[in-house]
Amino acid sequence: MLGVLLAIAAAFFWGTSAIFSRLGLQNIKASTGTLISMLSSVLVVGLLTLTLNFDATIHISPAALLWFSLIGIVNYVLGRQFNFRSIAYIGATRATTLFAATPFFAIILAVTLIGESINLTGIIGLLVVIAGLYLVISSQ
Repeated sequence: MLGVLLAIAAAFFWGTSAIFSRLGLQNIKASTGTLISMLSSVLVVGLLTLTLNFDATIHISPAALLWFSLIGIVNYVLGRQFNFRSIAYIGATRATTLFAATPFFAIILAVTLIGESINLTGIIGLLVVIAGLYLVISSQ
């Protein structure tokens, strides 16, 4: 149950960030917004991590360092940049609706790259996501 609550909280904060992004992007370019949001993230997360988990921070394995460095590039640099640009072009409502494609890519990559399995319910959910994306795209 805790995992579900954390996922809902993450969705709430991502939704909130879309609104803040739309407001902030009225006066600056997406690349500048990406830089500002990344710097503020590094500051807050850095202070929290060093304060609450200093011992674990100095004992990071090389593999964990590699994977989380890749996450930093893929998620925070590329993902955030494209997300901000899409919000600037099509608005927060449509951009975040299309962001619902995340499960599609996560499932495909999890099954093909790390060998996770998907059951019938997962396949049906994936088809519903695809149908929803089609509706959003076709309603232009």
